[in-house]
Amino acid sequence: MDTSMALMADQLTVKFVDTLDRYPCNEDIECKYTFNNYKVQDGDRIAIFKTGWKSLRNYVLFEWAVDSSVAEVNSVIFSRYDLPNSPSETDDLYQFCYISGENVVHGISTPFQIYSSDSKHTVNLTDSLKNENQCTHLKQLLSLKDKEILRLKEENAILKESIKSMVDQRKFQRSKNYDDDIEQLKELTSKLKNVVLGQQKEIDALKNEVRKDKAEQKDLLLEKKLAERRFESVCGKNVKRLNIDFDLGSLQSLPAFPFDDLDKM
Repeated sequence: MDTSMALMADQLTVKFVDTLDRYPCNEDIECKYTFNNYKVQDGDRIAIFKTGWKSLRNYVLFEWAVDSSVAEVNSVIFSRYDLPNSPSETDDLYQFCYISGENVVHGISTPFQIYSSDSKHTVNLTDSLKNENQCTHLKQLLSLKDKEILRLKEENAILKESIKSMVDQRKFQRSKNYDDDIEQLKELTSKLKNVVLGQQKEIDALKNEVRKDKAEQKDLLLEKKLAERRFESVCGKNVKRLNIDFDLGSLQSLPAFPFDDLDKM
């Protein structure tokens, strides 16, 4: 893997359990995992990657990690509406990865396949297509916000490294009067702290927007599902009406017209 990939922990501290070899793309995927002397950090997430990935930006989708102090095994759910479902995507192999808020990989699962099954019903509703477009837009928005969060964390790391470098340089200087340098360093440190605090607030705001957008996405997907059910229900009723079988043999013949009576009149 190239230098764009985040550092991987020397010893993986998150283990994925009960990972299947294959998952259907039309069902939710439950990802189970356990911790080994690891405490969940803010920004930890579990992502699905295609095998052979080279950068954390290559993820397919992700969910925020949870830590239950009661259960020994934790789990997150990947919605079936977000899973890869095109023929080209279902031919690939995928794997779960646990990534900390500091972009360090702490766990990798065994590869698995996400396969598609033939669908017997095709739904073609204007509302459904509209919801799908909205869901696609939300996915793109979530992806952009996730990239922005990573960028802010990288800038934060650079600022911390700059402060550390300046402190180290000051230690090796032999000037007799350090008062001015100390004051400048304090002033710079104060400014950097303000920048870091501002960036942290931006990160928190972005996370809140991500959670809100994910909730809106799930509501849209629920509306789509209800529309599909209504469509299938209406189609079923129409088919039943067309299948009514009239038994013509049970109808009685009309009596013959009394022409003889007319002749007598």
